[in-house]
Amino acid sequence: MTATDKPGGGKPRVRKSNLAGPVRGGLRAQGMRTRGAIVVAARQLLLEDGGLGFTLREIAGRAGISISNLQYYFPSRPAVLRAVFEPVIGAYLCDLRRAVEEGAAPRETLAALAARALCDAQDAERSALWCHFLALVAVDPGSARLLDAWYETLVHEIAVLVRAANPALGLDGSRSAAILAIALADGVCVRNGVGRKRQGCVHDLDAPFLAAVAYLLDGRPARS
Repeated sequence: MTATDKPGGGKPRVRKSNLAGPVRGGLRAQGMRTRGAIVVAARQLLLEDGGLGFTLREIAGRAGISISNLQYYFPSRPAVLRAVFEPVIGAYLCDLRRAVEEGAAPRETLAALAARALCDAQDAERSALWCHFLALVAVDPGSARLLDAWYETLVHEIAVLVRAANPALGLDGSRSAAILAIALADGVCVRNGVGRKRQGCVHDLDAPFLAAVAYLLDGRPARS
């Protein structure tokens, strides 16, 4: 008697688990592919058309799916933006937390983060994407809330490092220094994103940026 035979010659039973597993696995794989296609389409749309053309209808069209299908994965425009930009923000937080867990000196960690910010600012695609996102933040409340949440996390994590590097700054001073350092990094990114063709070399702000970050930490200019 086989595993599916019913005693007494009745109708064979079908083991649903044997059939459902591969099907569900296939659906999950297809879902991941669709989700990935949406993120790629959204990223390309931002780079080519900026925030003005960044609509769910346009994203769905580029991804080759219906709006209802897109909204199954991303119910709103900020949700799509989160998927596009979370890897960028997440990379900073991951590097920061890894450095802390590895016991790196706070100043070394902050210096590495500053260097990382410069590297990303000099990446034409990343700086352009960030500029488009900031443009959306100015007119889209959902995008603004998303940015606020990211900034709050970044400020907290960096302020902890700043205070560890220079306890004399205190809690409020460390938070202010973190906010200003992030603002400086954003400024360099925006400058490179919107003005690189008109303002010459993208490296001409490297030294002033690093000196400004050092000044925020120490209250004095960086040593040459």
